Amino acid sequence: MFSSTWNTIPIIFLITDGAVEDERDICDIMESHMTNSRSLCPRIHTFGIGSFCNHYFLRMLAEIGRGRYDAAYDVDSIEIQMKSFFRKALSTTVLANIRIGNVDSLDELEVYPSRVPDLLFESPVIIFGRYCGKFPSSPKIEGILPDTSNFTIDLKLQEAKDIPISEVLAKHQIESYTAESWFSNNIELEKKIAKLSVHNSVITEYTCMILLEEGPEHAKTVSAGIKKKEQLCAELDHQKIMLLPKSGFGFGSASATAANTRPGRDEHKLPGRVIRHVYQGSL
Repeated sequence: MFSSTWNTIPIIFLITDGAVEDERDICDIMESHMTNSRSLCPRIHTFGIGSFCNHYFLRMLAEIGRGRYDAAYDVDSIEIQMKSFFRKALSTTVLANIRIGNVDSLDELEVYPSRVPDLLFESPVIIFGRYCGKFPSSPKIEGILPDTSNFTIDLKLQEAKDIPISEVLAKHQIESYTAESWFSNNIELEKKIAKLSVHNSVITEYTCMILLEEGPEHAKTVSAGIKKKEQLCAELDHQKIMLLPKSGFGFGSASATAANTRPGRDEHKLPGRVIRHVYQGSL
């Protein structure tokens, strides 16, 4: 259908409130198509509704398709979030097929998302990563303009001395890493996510947070993402604790989708009081 799109950029929208069993296969097929295609590949924008869809699959598919991902987690926010989603996705493309040039001399380079999304009029581009070696003082950004002509610009790097960039981007970085770890089954990446979670106090799919009651008037939080449950129980045996439920929606539920379960029935409730034992959980 899109095999001869040389001068236009087709757009595909995937909007769902459920999950299916072959989501990794879908990502594999689309990644293979995007890699082998010589034309301007279709942009895939994804939108998830509720907790039964796999939001990390949708994020990964959007990253493969150089598109945008967004979600509405409850009924009241669907209209607002979807209007914002379409406004950004359908805004004018400023630069497409973006890549970072003159970095081949680096010993090692990781960039997330690996396929940089298009720069749109309504949506800025955020990328992050790590490198080993001497990073060029003026990296080149290359891409394609709306008239299909090539474009290159030299960027001037600025060191953010007074802005904690790592903390500002922590949640975005963790969500992108989680999508990649789900797709690739990368255990090392899961460990990296856990370390980022502890360092930035952000709950993830692989960590949780525990409240410890120190006195009658205040409590402190301790991240328990990389501790074993047995070790945690020994340390907290004589303290009142509460294990907070995970803030994410997990990796979807194909069984709930197949059973046509009404959204909201299985949502987790935050405990209303401090309890004296550790929930059985995967820590």
